[in-house]
Amino acid sequence: MKTIETLKELHPKINSLLGEIDSIIKEDTKKIKKEYSLLVTEARINIINEICAGEELNLSEIRNKYLTEKEKKNITTKIESKEINNEILLDTVVINNKTYFYENKEKGGIYDSKSKQVGIYKNGEHILTI
Repeated sequence: MKTIETLKELHPKINSLLGEIDSIIKEDTKKIKKEYSLLVTEARINIINEICAGEELNLSEIRNKYLTEKEKKNITTKIESKEINNEILLDTVVINNKTYFYENKEKGGIYDSKSKQVGIYKNGEHILTI
């Protein structure tokens, strides 16, 4: 019977194709897991950065406490380099024997030493609102 012989020949071909599909799925799954892990770690670091900035906490101490060594190695340098590139440098001015930092642009903010906005830079003048 030719049908049985044909089916016997198809069986190894089907198994071979299923094996290839399985290996492709496994590789793609590994890539997705790695990308997801990086995104989660990046989000955790961003949250830590925001909390530390808002609560005036020591960033490096909090990172050491709540991040694993692997997370610190893989993401920290990448995110810190982004922070450096996005960093806004402020000018300084002394008003009433106190040093303030301000954005040298129209309607730029004036900040105290604790990064609290205390005024505005408008028409070339420093106007404190405190």
